[in-house]
Amino acid sequence: MNWDQALRILQPLRAPQTMSSSLARETALLHRSHAPSICIASGKGGTGKSVVSAAFAALWAEHCRTLLIDADLGVGNAHLMQNVQPKLTLVDVVRGRAQSSQALTICSPRLDLLAGGSGVSQMASLTPAELSRIAQGIEQLDAGYEALIVDSAAGISEQTIAFAAAADLAVIVTTPDPTAMTDAYAFLKVLFARKPDACVDLIVNRTFEEDEGARTAQRIESVCQRFLGRGVHYIGCVPDDREVVKSVARRLCVITAAPECRAALALRKLQGMVMEELSTFAHHGLGRSLEASCATLLSRG
Repeated sequence: MNWDQALRILQPLRAPQTMSSSLARETALLHRSHAPSICIASGKGGTGKSVVSAAFAALWAEHCRTLLIDADLGVGNAHLMQNVQPKLTLVDVVRGRAQSSQALTICSPRLDLLAGGSGVSQMASLTPAELSRIAQGIEQLDAGYEALIVDSAAGISEQTIAFAAAADLAVIVTTPDPTAMTDAYAFLKVLFARKPDACVDLIVNRTFEEDEGARTAQRIESVCQRFLGRGVHYIGCVPDDREVVKSVARRLCVITAAPECRAALALRKLQGMVMEELSTFAHHGLGRSLEASCATLLSRG
C-alpha cells in the first residue's frame, strides 16, 4: 500500500475539523511539486553577483513565471536593475505589516520581485524567528512560480548561508582577483560545513580570456579538494564587458539592455546549463527548507 492509497482510506475516517492546520499543510505539500530554486552568492561584494541574478531572472522569465528574491536584507538593491521602486519589501513582511504576496513588485509579465530592505541595519542580522517569517512567506508564494532566484548578500553571515543551503542549487560568483577567490573558498567552506551534500556551481566573472576563467576555477577546485575533500562544479565564465556597466547605469539588466553583447551571450549560455542541471533532480522547496533550518536554529537556543 502506498501513501496515496493510505490517505484515501484514512481520510473518510477523519473529521475535517480534527486535522490540525500544520498536518493539513504538510499533507498538501506532499501532493505538489516545488519550484526549482537557485541562490546566487559570493564570498565578497563587487563580483557581479547581482548582475548574474538579474540576468538569470530575466532569462528564466522568458519561459516561465519567475520570482526574484532579494536576500541582501538591509541593503537590498535588486530593484535597481529592474528599474522599479517597491512599495513594500521583506522588511514589511518581517515586521508583520504585510503578507509576502502583498510585498511583490511586478517587473515584467512573468517576473516578480520580492525586494529586500534598503538601509535597514536590523535586517542584516535577523533572529531565527524573524528569518522564519521570511521562509513562511516564500513558502506561501512557491506554488505560484516555476522558478525562484535568490540574489544573496555577499559574505558568510548566518542568514546568507541559510539561503544558500536551502536552495536546490547554489551558484557562487567570483572574479580572478585573489581576494575574491579567497572569499569564494571561505564561502564554500562554511556552506559545506552546514550542508555537506550541497549542489554548487561556480561562475568566474569579468574575465579577459576564457582560459583565465578556467585557471581561476582550477585554483579554487584544487584548494577545495585538498582541504574540504570535495570539489565544485565550474560551469563557465563571463567576459569583462563595458555593456554591463552601461546597463547598470541605466537601471536595466544586461539581457534587456544589450542582449547581443558578449556578457549577455555568455550569461544566456550559463543559464541554459543551470536550467538543464536543475531538471535532473528533485526540488525541495526553498521556503520549506529555509523554515526547517530556522526551526533547527530555534531548537538550539
